[in-house]
Amino acid sequence: MNTARRTFVICLWAFFLGCAGGSENPADLILRNADVYTMEDDQPWASAVVITGNTITAVLDSDAEANAFTGPGTRVIDMDGAFVMPGFIDSHTHFAGWGSIWNNADLMAVSEDEGLVAEIGRVAAILPEGEWITGGAWDGHRLWEADWRERERLKENRWLPRRQTIDPLTPNHPVFVNSWDRELYLANTVALVAADLDGAALPGMELDPDGSPTGLIRAGSPAIGQIRAVITPKSEERILNEMRAGLRELAKRGITEFHDITGEPYPRLYAALHESGELTSRVWMRLDLSRSAEIRDAGIDMGTHPVTGESDPYLRYGAYKGYMDGLMGSHGALLFEPYTDDPGTFGHFRRHSSDADDLMEPNLGKILDMMRIATEDGYVVNTHAIGDRGIALTLDQYEQLAAEFGPEAVARSRVIHAQTMREQDYARFADLDVIAEVNPSMVEDDMRWIIRRLGPEREKLSHPYKSFLDHGVAIVGGSDIPGAQGATFPCHPRYVINAAVNRTRTDGTPEGGWLPDERITMHQAIRMHTLDAAYAAFDEDTRGSIKPGKLADLTVSDLNLMEIEPTDVLQMEIVMTIVDGRIVYESGGMAP
Repeated sequence: MNTARRTFVICLWAFFLGCAGGSENPADLILRNADVYTMEDDQPWASAVVITGNTITAVLDSDAEANAFTGPGTRVIDMDGAFVMPGFIDSHTHFAGWGSIWNNADLMAVSEDEGLVAEIGRVAAILPEGEWITGGAWDGHRLWEADWRERERLKENRWLPRRQTIDPLTPNHPVFVNSWDRELYLANTVALVAADLDGAALPGMELDPDGSPTGLIRAGSPAIGQIRAVITPKSEERILNEMRAGLRELAKRGITEFHDITGEPYPRLYAALHESGELTSRVWMRLDLSRSAEIRDAGIDMGTHPVTGESDPYLRYGAYKGYMDGLMGSHGALLFEPYTDDPGTFGHFRRHSSDADDLMEPNLGKILDMMRIATEDGYVVNTHAIGDRGIALTLDQYEQLAAEFGPEAVARSRVIHAQTMREQDYARFADLDVIAEVNPSMVEDDMRWIIRRLGPEREKLSHPYKSFLDHGVAIVGGSDIPGAQGATFPCHPRYVINAAVNRTRTDGTPEGGWLPDERITMHQAIRMHTLDAAYAAFDEDTRGSIKPGKLADLTVSDLNLMEIEPTDVLQMEIVMTIVDGRIVYESGGMAP
């Protein structure tokens, strides 16, 4: 232990022993016999962490030192060498969708009756009677993995589900689910009856030989609108149950905070769960940039709680999310040169950046005006930009804001995804102190098909994590859960770290990693989900590392990530998740 650190610990001991009568004011929780990776340069490793209330009281080099903080009510946990790191922060979620995949039909991996029965049966068993089962997106994974030519071949003899398959499972639940490409829909008998279609034969409705509907309906049928007209919105209790399910899954994965793309009514519902003690992760909410004038007029400040209006480190409004371009998979990301597999296409704008019906013509003054309102109101803007042109145009807007309001007004703004970079824009990121919000979870998906979109030379520009760091640009990691189009993105640390450090699929391929020059170190991968993620939310003084005085958010793994072979990271399991000093998950189940 260095001299300054030892002096601090001795003084802290003296405070507790002299002022608190030895153990009259003991800690609430002590983790001992651990490999504690602090993310602090002056004490990178420790053996014990002392927590009082929601705060880290001490970080100790030996277990014996923890005795001074122990009293009759202190819970002391022998971690048996487990790896304790700062709480893992997911910097990009769509939590509404994440919650719904646990309490609604997720059929993306389903292309046969057996999978349909299993998933519809699972959902019917947990929903109150009368609640609709919707969504689905069957055939998603199968069709998404194929290029457009292969998709057409797969569709020639595709699986055609029938209502008779799911009717026995859903006597009290109307079901209306769709295929991933939205060319096919399936309604059960309860749904057909509700829409007065049980004996109907409208165009697009598949019929049995006796003339009765099979429940399968093709796109364009008037029956689709007739069913949608009678679908009742989700009850608030159902949405809350989806949120509870989503929070449980985050806790199991060691996630202590997430930066969410948040729409109504979720701020109020987050607050309700916070009040009841069920919000087991911190939430940094990002509102749609188009609401900037509305939020300004309502007097809602960055960093405040949606109900109390007070500054709150647990649940707060964080930033705005803007949109510059579309998605690479759908040829929507804006590029300077055309797509290799569609030479007439350069991508398209979004509603924030265009007024054109086809989104092909920009209106950059529109997005800049919304950004100005946000900046004047003290918010930062996090802008979706994937293609090299989309990123460059986003940086243009940030430079304009810096010129008008000063560079500090733009610092810690983000470019979300930042997927395909041209060389000259790295310096612009660094000069503006703009953060690249990257998505390691996408690597496994993108490496399979992105060469078709960009060709072999531009493929090398994809997901440039090391290049960002080499140019002095902070990167933060977000999972983008639950996913986009036909891809499901995981948020477990083992998957996102593997993608950043090894750049391989979960099966270990390709050998040596995809675009291996962009691999980053284990330390950098942890930092992008801890200290730098906290920095991106203006919270580096209160979390992101394990240090006395910081809030007690910790993620515990069974493997020492700094000592294992990087390829072994996929074997890691979460042992414990601590948020605000409270154990919200212990291996084996949710903590009380």
